[in-house]
Amino acid sequence: MTRDALDRAAVTAFLVARHGDAVCDSGIEIRPLPGGLCSEVALVTARLRGAAGARRVTLVAKLVHGTAAREAAVYRRLSRSVGRRFSPELLGAERLGRGRWLLYLERIEPAHAWPWADSGHTARVLDRLARLHEETAQGAALPAWDYEAENLAMARDTLSLAERLPRGEVPALARALPALRRVVSALPAMRRQLLAFQPLGRAVIHGDVHPGNVMVRRRDGVVEPVLLDWARARMGSPLEDVSSWLQAVGYWEPEARRRHDTLLAGYLLARGLAPALTRPLRDVYWFAAASNALAGALGHHLALACRASAPGAPGALAAAARNAADWLRVIRRADACWR
Repeated sequence: MTRDALDRAAVTAFLVARHGDAVCDSGIEIRPLPGGLCSEVALVTARLRGAAGARRVTLVAKLVHGTAAREAAVYRRLSRSVGRRFSPELLGAERLGRGRWLLYLERIEPAHAWPWADSGHTARVLDRLARLHEETAQGAALPAWDYEAENLAMARDTLSLAERLPRGEVPALARALPALRRVVSALPAMRRQLLAFQPLGRAVIHGDVHPGNVMVRRRDGVVEPVLLDWARARMGSPLEDVSSWLQAVGYWEPEARRRHDTLLAGYLLARGLAPALTRPLRDVYWFAAASNALAGALGHHLALACRASAPGAPGALAAAARNAADWLRVIRRADACWR
């Protein structure tokens, strides 16, 4: 986010209204942070001057637009429900125009830069997800979203891209393309089976759980994960969150991949269920993982492979191919379960 992209006057007015103090002459520092494709994120630091003297205030400002503007409504509704315990506090929200919102969010101070080498932290995220899913199993008034139609449309776009991609750019495609065709064709039926699976049923899910969207903080002596970026929150299968987390962490951390079944059983225990990884459970788990792959992740890396195939970008092509191959592995597992 550039300084011009964020309305400094609006931020100043928000800080004054929230804290009742004036902004010092040194003003406000805006530092861009990594953000999503449809949002811009900045760390805002301001020095406020009041009766008690000068003090420093920090928060995160997030400019969301397009389809990501749904996140503003999600955060507002989370702040009035049990969801507020799992997300940053929403400090304020301002509509800037049609489809554009400026969100003011609590800054989460991370206790660790990369905690996921410790499988204990990986398991704590699953415990956190279990609490979220258990407490929201009766549903919540989230903004409407025809996710099933969007998921299927993106799956078909991903298949079209895979079929156009020159052979050799992503070597894993040669083996996986037949499975990809079958999974895209079967996706609506897979999802019906996934969403009907008992005893997990449906709940409010985060919808995009990966290491970039989870931070670990220490508060009141307790280490706890916090889920960021709730734009894809919806009613869905809890296994969509669980598989998203385990597959994403497993890509980066071999120990998490080795302990995959133990971590999955731990989630079931946290939900008060028997930790038995039955065949029906494994099937719908991989249907959930394939849904996540086809919701944009696989298509994103295939598109990167297309762009990175230009001369001079061998490193980028190799990285895109590795990521795509990992998601294609998920597709082959779902296909094997379906057949």
